[in-house]
Amino acid sequence: MGSAKPVDSGSQRTRHRWHLKCPACTWTARPDSRSDAVRLYALRKQQGACPLSQLLEVANLQLSYGRRIVLRSATLSADTYEFLALVGVNGAGKSTLLDVVAGFRRPAVGSVSIAGRDQKAWNLRELSQRVSHLPQTVYADLPYTAEQLVAMGRYPHTDRWFESDEDHSFIREAMERTHCWEYRHRNFRSLSGGERQRVLLAACLAQNASILLLDEPSTFLDVEQQLHCFTVLRQEARAGKLCIAVTHDLNLALTYCSRVLVLSDGIVAHDLTASKAQENDDWLKLFSSRLRIGSTPAGSPWIWYQ
Repeated sequence: MGSAKPVDSGSQRTRHRWHLKCPACTWTARPDSRSDAVRLYALRKQQGACPLSQLLEVANLQLSYGRRIVLRSATLSADTYEFLALVGVNGAGKSTLLDVVAGFRRPAVGSVSIAGRDQKAWNLRELSQRVSHLPQTVYADLPYTAEQLVAMGRYPHTDRWFESDEDHSFIREAMERTHCWEYRHRNFRSLSGGERQRVLLAACLAQNASILLLDEPSTFLDVEQQLHCFTVLRQEARAGKLCIAVTHDLNLALTYCSRVLVLSDGIVAHDLTASKAQENDDWLKLFSSRLRIGSTPAGSPWIWYQ
């Protein structure tokens, strides 16, 4: 695990923090206690990761479509137990950034590191075991039942033709959590847009990857299901996953996500917590000069048009 020793946090002997250094990389962790340190180390080992590296590190991504520069120098780092929202105006490069992290597009410049290892070093099965991706659009004319489609999320974890009991457990749990178990036998083509979206989200959950990349996961969902979708993703993060969701709903992002990343001009222009978003509203001008931010009676941030 590298070195681990208590470090005095200052002249006042309030409490010690555990200082962990990984011999394989330059990243340093300072969990609050030894039990937290052991927990972090065990989770990293389970994920097949460098114990103390960031789960995801994206550095200086550059990508163009013809002459149009989409990603100029996009950089971010994120870790387990985080739920990040990726926001920005149409065409800002949000979907492209997720595609690069998922391995579907290769940047002209820059790197993506997953679990302390360069993305290109993972083979397709290994990468799929660690990263699940819900795209913005999915070919809808699929001749499968809802349950069969969710079962496809288990493909990276099996080398047999038929699902195991463990696979069936993951499939059922994912479908129950996304409220689509009741129509598991229906053909995917017969489902409404919102029902399809819940099935696709269930497939991502059943994949049981360490990183979940979701491009507008609340698309087509009614208000109650939008809230439930973000609740489920927050639960995933609290269970030790990293969730990154593209969304245009700034209020959902500020309410449910630990950080909000604002993509503009090909870079991550702002990296905000809910409190930082309220302290300085300059970032809202990237969306509209009419947007204002305040608080609900419960103290949560809230954005409205003036």
